[in-house]
Amino acid sequence: MQGRIPGRLKELRKQKKLTLEQLAQKAGCTKSYISQLEKGTSAPSLSMLSHLADALEIRVVQLFGEELGEAQGNWYLKKDDRRTIHYPDGKVTSLLLTKGVFQKKMQPLLSIIEPGGICNDSENITHAKGSEEFVWVLKGEIDFEIGGKNICLHEGDTLYFDGDTSHQWVNNGNKTAEVLFVWTPPVW
Repeated sequence: MQGRIPGRLKELRKQKKLTLEQLAQKAGCTKSYISQLEKGTSAPSLSMLSHLADALEIRVVQLFGEELGEAQGNWYLKKDDRRTIHYPDGKVTSLLLTKGVFQKKMQPLLSIIEPGGICNDSENITHAKGSEEFVWVLKGEIDFEIGGKNICLHEGDTLYFDGDTSHQWVNNGNKTAEVLFVWTPPVW
């Protein structure tokens, strides 16, 4: 996750004419944390990526260098051209399965989750009101907490729920899991 974010975050902050302190205030964190992110000495959680994108009035994928409108007409994505996101815990890697989701109505993402991998260690995730999320466990199993209920999803199991329902997941098993996530509208 860290690869492109430090330089891109600083570039976007300066484009918006925001100081470190102003961006920190809008994103709900400290000035020193924004500085660490821009220097690449710290990695943001998934929820912080969302807070930063909201504060900058952009989509999360723009933090990785993808611009609005750049992928119009791109229907095909080679496996080797996929963008990869490495989570701060080092146990989750996600592959963006499309490019240019801005003109699309859904967004698929494949996550490889090692034992102990967690979506977000600081808070539960919620997406925008009216969004929906689909989850399909392709290999292994993950524990999902959604709306206060705990569900163990095994290989082949699926979930489909309103994206604004508070949720979180973790691989408490001893094998690596592969999970397909699909959101509508795109949340990244």
